[in-house]
Amino acid sequence: MDPRAAGTGEAPLSPDDEAKIRATLDRVLASPAFRKSEQCCKFLRYVVEHHGEPLKERQIGVDVFGRAANYDTAEDPVVRVRATEVRKRLAQYSSDSGVAGDVRFEIPSGSYHVEFHWPVPAEISGSRRWPWQVTILAFALATGVIAWWIRLGAAPIDRFWAPAVDSGKPVLIYCGQPVVYFLSRDVHEKYPPADRQRGSYVLKLDPDAVLHGRDIIPVTGQFVGIGNAHTAAQLAVLLAQRRKAVELRYADDLSFGDLRASPSVLVGAFSNLYTLEMQDRLRFVFEQEKGVRRIRDRSDGRTWSLANLAPDGGTPEDYAVVSRLFESGTGQLLITAAGITQYGTRAAGEFLTSPALIAQAVQQTHADWPRRNLQVLLHTTVYRGSPAAPEIVAVQVW
Repeated sequence: MDPRAAGTGEAPLSPDDEAKIRATLDRVLASPAFRKSEQCCKFLRYVVEHHGEPLKERQIGVDVFGRAANYDTAEDPVVRVRATEVRKRLAQYSSDSGVAGDVRFEIPSGSYHVEFHWPVPAEISGSRRWPWQVTILAFALATGVIAWWIRLGAAPIDRFWAPAVDSGKPVLIYCGQPVVYFLSRDVHEKYPPADRQRGSYVLKLDPDAVLHGRDIIPVTGQFVGIGNAHTAAQLAVLLAQRRKAVELRYADDLSFGDLRASPSVLVGAFSNLYTLEMQDRLRFVFEQEKGVRRIRDRSDGRTWSLANLAPDGGTPEDYAVVSRLFESGTGQLLITAAGITQYGTRAAGEFLTSPALIAQAVQQTHADWPRRNLQVLLHTTVYRGSPAAPEIVAVQVW
């Protein structure tokens, strides 16, 4: 690609270049990545149409989002939030809908000017480029061989995570969104706790109390379960120790295009729609029947469920599944860490960050397991609300 960054002191664009930019902009705004987000469309159109100007956050907030001229950008980060979202949507467009000959738009992190990257003309894509391409290919092959020899002597945990760590993209860690139910203010007023000064308290309802639908308020997109948060934190530390960039995502802040663009870790099962959707061809799968959640082995029909699961989610044991998939349908490495409840999800996180447990899981498998898909079924015992070190129940490599 031939990068030309408008608004950075370079020569003005020609009328033909401007026409190509407008045509690409129309295609981008009409694409699935953008057409359902009016604010992202307005932001992108504005920065493209003002590409020759030194754009500032406050100016964009006023011109695009109707903010007052003296609004506090520290208190209202609408421009920064939309810029981040537009960068993601541009990557999704390039991955899913890009057209040959498109001008690629890029908004560098920390700025609001748009850079234009132009397709390489056909007349310079022939034999004159061939020698340096061969050089690069030879270098890549040599580097790959060296890395392969180094990996042979690496610890199993490093070989397990190598495809993610070696990727040129940051690892996405996505926690699903559980549904939480609030009780209405009327209920709180009717059954006040003894100490209402505490930030959180338990309402003691009359066992025979009658609640109406208006008293129960479903809330989505605001909370992350303890098991998901604990595992996400463990994985972020593990990858940071290996100098690998991580992006944490929650609730609706993830698209299938994101999964196609970077190696990803999906945390949680029944709170994470992507985990459930990605298990079609797997041996160990999560399922729910008549309100009972369980793990099933598709090879023989055996199931694992929680016979002593309490109404409040307490349980003396849990089961979990860890999957590492090269062939997930996303085109990128996909890892899942999930339990039937949050205790199992925490156990899955402990497995993924434990050198001893990963070594134990792979010691009886194929010698080339680092390049294969892998699933591990785990069991953990729960003591006073904390899961013990997980036990390996079964391992599948293919």
